[in-house]
Amino acid sequence: MKIFYIASALSIVGLVLSMYLTLLPAPQFCEISSFISCDKVLSSPYAYFLGVPTAFYGVVWFALASSALFLAGERKKAAKFMTFWSFVGLAAVAVLVYVEIVLIDALCLLCTGAHVLVVAVSGLVFYAVKNR
Repeated sequence: MKIFYIASALSIVGLVLSMYLTLLPAPQFCEISSFISCDKVLSSPYAYFLGVPTAFYGVVWFALASSALFLAGERKKAAKFMTFWSFVGLAAVAVLVYVEIVLIDALCLLCTGAHVLVVAVSGLVFYAVKNR
């Protein structure tokens, strides 16, 4: 199904964005206010989980998602995996948004972009699986 390929393309965008967040410092355009600040989020104690940059987990999520989505149009097991993986991604986004807003008291625009991509990919997956 074409929808899986669109979701796969969005996952690749998310993969690149997550790699950027993992490897490079926060860009200046993200420093809009004391609340909208990638630097504040990426330099917080929550920027690492189990000694690994939190954004790296996004790299893993998007890498697996893009691979599974590429196969999901042809294989039911890949589509089932993506349904499960979408729930994992949405749960992670909920936790990360809570951490940003409540615990750090800041919002990272690039992180939010990755979160929006997880929601978009998951929405496309749920739509495609339901209408299969």
